[in-house]
Amino acid sequence: MKLTLHNFGPLPAPPLAHAAQRAADLWWLQPSRIVLLAILPIYLGVLAYDFSRVVQNVYVPGGFFAFGILLIVSLAVGAQWAMAQRAQGPALVPPRISSAAMMVLLLPTLAAYAVWFGPLLAQPQLLLEIALGQRREVRDAISTIPGVTTFTQFGVAYAIAYALKSSGGVQKVSATERIGFALILVLAAFRAYAWAERLAVIEVLVCYVIARMAYLPLTNTKARRAASIAPALGPFVLYLLFTASEYFRSWEFYSNQYSSVWAFTLDRLITYYATAVNNGIGILVETTEWPYYNGAFVVDWLYIMPGVSALFESAFGNPRGMTSFFLETYLRPEFNSPTAYFRIVLDFGYLGSVLYCLATGYLIGRAYVGFRRGHIFGLLTYPLFVLFLIESLRYSYLGETRV
Repeated sequence: MKLTLHNFGPLPAPPLAHAAQRAADLWWLQPSRIVLLAILPIYLGVLAYDFSRVVQNVYVPGGFFAFGILLIVSLAVGAQWAMAQRAQGPALVPPRISSAAMMVLLLPTLAAYAVWFGPLLAQPQLLLEIALGQRREVRDAISTIPGVTTFTQFGVAYAIAYALKSSGGVQKVSATERIGFALILVLAAFRAYAWAERLAVIEVLVCYVIARMAYLPLTNTKARRAASIAPALGPFVLYLLFTASEYFRSWEFYSNQYSSVWAFTLDRLITYYATAVNNGIGILVETTEWPYYNGAFVVDWLYIMPGVSALFESAFGNPRGMTSFFLETYLRPEFNSPTAYFRIVLDFGYLGSVLYCLATGYLIGRAYVGFRRGHIFGLLTYPLFVLFLIESLRYSYLGETRV
């Protein structure tokens, strides 16, 4: 079986691949602008949050909070530095992705979902209990299988490949591939409902949309203007999707405490991001043995991957249990996300975390350049990097097994 994923140079570039007409060139897709115009303002906005009504220990503001600003700015500086470098030669002709390659991504995804959630066929009442507000998820009834159920993440890769293939204009997408993408969306939504994992839907949609924009034509002034202000709608879309998920997940438990589900979800959405920053700083304040210099927080997946986790733990130790102890001792279990930035400090200290953010920003900037030029590295990775950026205040996306 021959799998192909490459650029065919001799083919003429279709009209929509012209750089001036593609959504890939929109101003708000630049990583440095995402960081400085979205991530940093939200981070600074945390200062206005009333932590005392949610958590007992408040660590914002303070010196670590100020250092977090430096880390975020370092990420933007690294990305801008990369974009200032001379780009490689153009490769605007969309890649050709074989049907066999698409199936190699789709079939393991479907099989992993079947293994993971198949046991629910014998316990359908669990799903009904979620709908009735009697339980939040089914994690206590079924479990994941490390190294097997993680294959559901092939669905994210499929979404990126499907977006490139369907928008490039050089290949036809088969009915089977369209059905496959629809199945991945449905399964991700089911996972968010049954497993209480909204990120499963977010990552598929974000990666698909960003990859789709690589060759999305903006052929007239009206389309370009609409696309240029599209980010203004982002917070409202997020709020609506969050409200829809929380209505089934948590509203039943909090309906007596809020005037409406809208007030509840707005407060809860803000709380998730604010407490993540407070949590990350709190770990640094309450522990003294860092930095660990073992990558346990930056490449968390190495420490839980079957076959190699024991090797890494025996060689470098595993302080990850320390964060669990901190969260259980000082904080509320439902707001337990530690933001990505302070996890870097745990691993590399002050100088090391700044250098890490500069290097990561540079890598993201190079991926963006490749994304605009139609190079394979950029096309396949930049959607993931965008997701990392927009989730970085709450979640260390690049360090997780799902990536």
